Amino acid sequence: MINIEDIEKIMQVIDKFEVSHFEFQHEDSKIIIDKNKICEGLAGTNTFTKGEIKAAQSKIEKSINEDVEPEITEKEYIKAAFAGSFYSSKEKNEQAFVKVNDEVECDTVVGLIEVMKLFNEVEAGVQGTIVDILVKDGEFVEYGQPLFEIKSK
Repeated sequence: MINIEDIEKIMQVIDKFEVSHFEFQHEDSKIIIDKNKICEGLAGTNTFTKGEIKAAQSKIEKSINEDVEPEITEKEYIKAAFAGSFYSSKEKNEQAFVKVNDEVECDTVVGLIEVMKLFNEVEAGVQGTIVDILVKDGEFVEYGQPLFEIKSK
């Protein structure tokens, strides 16, 4: 069993070395820490950093003072959850899952990553519009590498 002191030490190391994803299992205990997860759980649920919240608040305050409707949009990236070969469609001659200017939801499949002959779906994880496709079909990608640029809603 993992005790609280061990979890605190793990958290300190993760923060110190800026690790974005960590999994550990020992006997009947399991720890999963993923700082990049968005839209997990209920549909439409979002996670925001303190900086994003402050920026949104200042935009809203400014728009109230100017009698302008607030438009809150942030540029985000869909990143690779695995290292492997990226594919933009299921088959070589089929249409790509998404293209530039397509609207995506949190659960929209935007590509596949092949790892050891297993194909893993890449979900958007955020609601918005595809601004740019940053990798080519068949290209090898690293864990955490940005695949798509998204203008979030």
